[in-house]
Amino acid sequence: MNDSELSHTKPKVHAKLSVMLSLLKAFKLAELLALANNLLAIVAVIYSTELPLKAMASLILVVGLGVFYFALRIRIDITLFEQWDSFEINALDDALSNINPKHQTTRTLEARLQGSYRLFNRGLLLVFVQFCLLMTAVWLV
Repeated sequence: MNDSELSHTKPKVHAKLSVMLSLLKAFKLAELLALANNLLAIVAVIYSTELPLKAMASLILVVGLGVFYFALRIRIDITLFEQWDSFEINALDDALSNINPKHQTTRTLEARLQGSYRLFNRGLLLVFVQFCLLMTAVWLV
């Protein structure tokens, strides 16, 4: 790739990273909603005397743990994407492979961004499921 091609791709890469970073950082709101749902579920587990409500609240907590797993992965991606320009990709893949031997190396930036977008969508889906379970628990009361 010559200098002219590099000068045209760098703004595109920067724009893609900026958009994805903005989206991933917005997950913080979903994370806070999941935290509120979990706190309500904990109260239900502690103070409810009805077994169906305790079971539903426990399920809400399990789904909330899933949300927090996605939130953790999203925060890792945010940190890596914020420093993307300073990485040599092979060194980054080697470092990630040392942590997780199942890490897929030689993925393009586009594939990594798509993976982050899937994490974001799955996390939002779990927040939605958790909220629906919470509404069902309220209905049980």
